[in-house]
Amino acid sequence: MDKGLSVLIEPEELELYPFLTGQRREIVDKFLTNLESPFRAFALKRYSERKTISQIAEEMGYSERNLFRFRKRILLCWYYHQDQRIS
Repeated sequence: MDKGLSVLIEPEELELYPFLTGQRREIVDKFLTNLESPFRAFALKRYSERKTISQIAEEMGYSERNLFRFRKRILLCWYYHQDQRIS
């Protein structure tokens, strides 16, 4: 199994999103644009605004547990997207 999928490590591109430039920024922007609305809103708060899960839960009206599910889905989509880009 792919190391990233088994551990679900937050990719450098997402963690460093506010500081990315050029092609790396374009790749992440395109990825975020393609997410469904609630997932995109979560991702922007998490990676662009660098907010904690608890801050986002309070703002969005979701439980922290649900937002960890959002995070997991976003990361799975990211790894799938990266695999498709490389293939």
